[in-house]
Amino acid sequence: MQIDLTGKVVIVTGGRQGLGNCLVSNFLQEGCQVVTCSRDGAALQQVIDGWEATYPGQIAGGGFDVSTTEGVQQLVDLAVNKFGGVDVLVNNAATTAAGTVTTLTDEQWQAEFDIKLMSMVRTARTVAPIMKERGGGSIVNINAIFASQPDLAFYASSVIRAGSLNLTNLLAKEFATDGIRANAVGLGLCSTEVWQSYHDPATGSYEDFLTQSAEYYGVPMKRLGTPQEIANVVLFLASDAASYVTGTQVDVDGGMAAYS
Repeated sequence: MQIDLTGKVVIVTGGRQGLGNCLVSNFLQEGCQVVTCSRDGAALQQVIDGWEATYPGQIAGGGFDVSTTEGVQQLVDLAVNKFGGVDVLVNNAATTAAGTVTTLTDEQWQAEFDIKLMSMVRTARTVAPIMKERGGGSIVNINAIFASQPDLAFYASSVIRAGSLNLTNLLAKEFATDGIRANAVGLGLCSTEVWQSYHDPATGSYEDFLTQSAEYYGVPMKRLGTPQEIANVVLFLASDAASYVTGTQVDVDGGMAAYS
């Protein structure tokens, strides 16, 4: 199977580090023109400078906050003004606050709602007319297995991820005849920089910590996934190789989700 994304204009939200960084790198390697964002614009610019040295003329970005309407408009305007449009949208920006219905504050709920769900609403609303004019496109929402398998420890995330999945389904139905596909990727556990902040070196090696975490959370494959393993699926969904795939969530979780 050949995945050809050469010349596609791609937006990846939250591209400074972690999974988002890996996604941007992969799209650049595929010959795409990529626009990304981070709330820390100065730190993002340092990363963009590195990409620009390897992929000159293919990368742009800025300190845009996609939890706001203004930030989303700035991001999309940059893609249109710099590269002429948008072919692929990957909604990756996220935040997570652990807690239950009695411990999470209104502010924590609102932050997750704005960053996870409303950013997807706003970006999709803004890019859909642009994609229609270009004859179609692909929207990939980075979601989580919590969408169908809620976790008491992540109350707000579980509720909002379910909303993200329903949004994905609705976008797929609304824009199917316009050639715009919408899919989600359901994450389980992914070994990004966040896990390093959880690790206490006094308890053993980082590798042992990741193995123990996989066992604790019941991952059948007994390890965490890598950003590259997730990026492989995202690139497939973004490409014409997935031309008849829309309105679904593909779980990339090492078998962690259980639906029986």
